[in-house]
Amino acid sequence: MTQPAAASRYHHGDLRTTLLRAAEAHIALEGTERLSLRALAREAGVSATAPYRHFDDRQALLVALATEGFEELAVVNADIHRDFGHEPIPTQLLQCGLAYVRYAEANQVKYLLMFGDVVGDFSPYPELVDASERAFAPLAALLRRGLDAGLIVPLDFHTLAGVTWASVHGVASLLLKGARGSEGLAEQRAEPRRAIAALGLHREAALAQMFAGFFQCPQARTMLEQIASQNA
Repeated sequence: MTQPAAASRYHHGDLRTTLLRAAEAHIALEGTERLSLRALAREAGVSATAPYRHFDDRQALLVALATEGFEELAVVNADIHRDFGHEPIPTQLLQCGLAYVRYAEANQVKYLLMFGDVVGDFSPYPELVDASERAFAPLAALLRRGLDAGLIVPLDFHTLAGVTWASVHGVASLLLKGARGSEGLAEQRAEPRRAIAALGLHREAALAQMFAGFFQCPQARTMLEQIASQNA
């Protein structure tokens, strides 16, 4: 007798992935409040206890989604290094920022779990801490090279890293907020939304202009200012 598809997937070790994708879809539509392993089990067509073979509880599933997000972001950053590592440091930094924003837009649920309040303190979850550090490592290495070469304003490294992250994270967060905003506002009352829309259209110019202020090297600063002007 042929096994049901869901049971077959489970026995092939695919239930964990099935649950993660189902949870991601649920959160995108309804948020995290009513998410439960039992409901996901029903959706996957398995017993109510089957998900607990992979996740101790709902929090463990959310942590797994956030960890997956950081692992994917690490791959994105590695790809930027592969494709733009031969370019000047200002160009690499700009491409890194743009890739971060694209990832946030394409993976909104994971991004909000990675950087929101739902998961909370990372310290009880070593796999999440490790994944977040791997995702951050390429940016950290790039900033250290810029500091060592005297290109970037001589800030404390961690301050520089924080400001860089804040700049990119701010752009990404505003664009996500705009994507989730209510529709139908009157044009004359929608200035914040129009600002967010403009930011989305001119994100390269915005990031280039922000990053230009990080550089003390005139050539590097001019390079980014020209990119900003060309993409405004």
